[in-house]
Amino acid sequence: MIIDGMMHLETVGKHWDSLVDEVIEHYDCAGIDKGVVLATWMPSRESNDLTLAACRKYPDRFIPFGHVRPIDDWRDELEYITKELGWTGLKLHQGELRHGGPDIKATTRQIVERAAELGVRLVKIHLVDYPAVEELTREIASVTWILPHMGCYGQWQDMQKYCELARQRVNVYLDTCAVAPYYEFGKAFQWAGVDKITFATDGFEFSPLVEKTKIDTLRLPTPFQTPRLTDEEYGMIMGGTMARLLGLS
Repeated sequence: MIIDGMMHLETVGKHWDSLVDEVIEHYDCAGIDKGVVLATWMPSRESNDLTLAACRKYPDRFIPFGHVRPIDDWRDELEYITKELGWTGLKLHQGELRHGGPDIKATTRQIVERAAELGVRLVKIHLVDYPAVEELTREIASVTWILPHMGCYGQWQDMQKYCELARQRVNVYLDTCAVAPYYEFGKAFQWAGVDKITFATDGFEFSPLVEKTKIDTLRLPTPFQTPRLTDEEYGMIMGGTMARLLGLS
């Protein structure tokens, strides 16, 4: 089973009526069975209602993650997504977290600690700040942290640091989406350990077909002479590990 670990139901906050059906069309073309879906860059309730509607339309294809922004009533929204909807995954983004005050680490800590109290188990967080990530993942060990873009979007020179953090810390995982220097994956997967890598597309802005091909190519010889992915390793990356984290296996 191939699972996309992060599919946005918007493109930088823009949603249109046919988008959800278009995602399914892309999934069918790429051979992706299920996707973790969410929405950001819009008010928290609006984003979560969008995710809820999509999951009701395609319950066998979509797995919901909630979303909150610190400028909204995030406490009530966490109560809503956990107690009323029963969701156990949460998406946070530094572009929104920075509006919660001058200390983004403190804002993140407050939200994640409360989410954990309410039963959130998985936090997908875009926070390209290694010291903050290192501290938060160490001090809030009750949740599993999944860092998109190998943890270092736009600061690709730091990829090895995030990979080594994932290897060292049992509750830290990485995802593969929207990584520009994907040709570093062969080395990065060895730094982190294949069991710490999860496939994701960061659609709908990025193409599921393209993002999947970045992993597929590692089953062939690479110019860097890194080991080819075995069938078992490929299965773990493309869905096995994510299925375990989501409680699907």
